[in-house]
Amino acid sequence: MTTLYLIRHGTTNSNLAGVFQGSMDVPLNERGLSQAALLARRFEKVHLDKIYVSALQRARQTGEALAKGRGLEVQVMPLLNEIDLGEMEGHTGQECRQLFPQAVRDLEENTARFQAPGGESTRQVYDRITSAIGQIAKDNPQGTVAVVSHGFTIQVYLAALSGLPYEKIRMRSFIVGNTAVSKFIVAPGQLPKTEYVNDQSHLPEELRFDLAENQPKG
Repeated sequence: MTTLYLIRHGTTNSNLAGVFQGSMDVPLNERGLSQAALLARRFEKVHLDKIYVSALQRARQTGEALAKGRGLEVQVMPLLNEIDLGEMEGHTGQECRQLFPQAVRDLEENTARFQAPGGESTRQVYDRITSAIGQIAKDNPQGTVAVVSHGFTIQVYLAALSGLPYEKIRMRSFIVGNTAVSKFIVAPGQLPKTEYVNDQSHLPEELRFDLAENQPKG
């Protein structure tokens, strides 16, 4: 069995500005760096065999904070990247409602069929994140690993845990917090066992993600 900690990256300026960042390669801001440092403190006494990160620097920076002092190099895995939001990237939620009203309706009401203009579909994200987690588990059959990815990509993976065919999954509008930790036990031929989701206990209240803030996916 593989013990897998799935973690969202720390906060960026785009997050705070309400901008859909998707595949935009933006760094952590000071808030995000503080969250990453607290994440690393949380894991000080947790053995990790490997740390996997997406190719985007906000995920790499978060993973590098976790790797510091462990003698580990982060393993970059583009399959863990955030959804490519095409023409929606760089726009606020309000702007997207005006420019891409149908895409926003799909994102909110029928997420499994969402595809941004000029961007990636939810189905494509589903295929690559499930493939990535499957490959990581296969490569670490008795290991403990941390995987740093993104809000929408993690949302899609959580939906995949139902085990239903893609056409029947119901995706909740649920984005885990920045540096929130979800823990799974992955065994060959079985659905991953969820131990917990969206744990932000390493963060003080002022650094936690609040869904009421209506921050965009990314």
